[in-house]
Amino acid sequence: MIVEGILTTESEDGTLHVAPIGPHVDRAMSSWILKPFQTSRTFSNLHRQSRAVFHVVDDGLLMVQSVLGICNSPEQTPAARFEDSLGWILQDACSAIPLRVSAWDLQSERATATCLEVERIELKPFWGWNRACNSLLELSILVSRKHLLDQDYLQQQLEHHRTIIQKTAGDRELLGLHLVEKALQHSE
Repeated sequence: MIVEGILTTESEDGTLHVAPIGPHVDRAMSSWILKPFQTSRTFSNLHRQSRAVFHVVDDGLLMVQSVLGICNSPEQTPAARFEDSLGWILQDACSAIPLRVSAWDLQSERATATCLEVERIELKPFWGWNRACNSLLELSILVSRKHLLDQDYLQQQLEHHRTIIQKTAGDRELLGLHLVEKALQHSE
């Protein structure tokens, strides 16, 4: 199955890089497969260091910000370096799972990194997702693929999810919707 979350890696200059990712995991979450595009900064960082931290989050706004590249610094998104250099931990995450790459397959456009879980760090209880957060997750995925999708389809999906978000959102989800709307306006 695929679990949606946020991955942090470290750039060449030692700074934080944040990106959404959906690793393939088994039900026990003991097998981790990351598939970054070889043209991405996530791939470059991961390939260079063979480590990353996967974050389980319950915050739709944080997902939107990661897709839009808004949270790539500790000033924008509270983050701290993990003590033994395993990577960056997002302080607003529910849990952080440092991963080490054990094998690479670079045969396709999307590299395959087989990873081992180093440990699991529980930061706060998982609050859960309401319908607004689920809609923000779906819209985030669409925004990340907007260059591949038909504009009419994107607008239909935005309208559908906007209704759900407006009915069930709190302040953070409404801000996430605003950011998605701005991102989609710039793609027209």
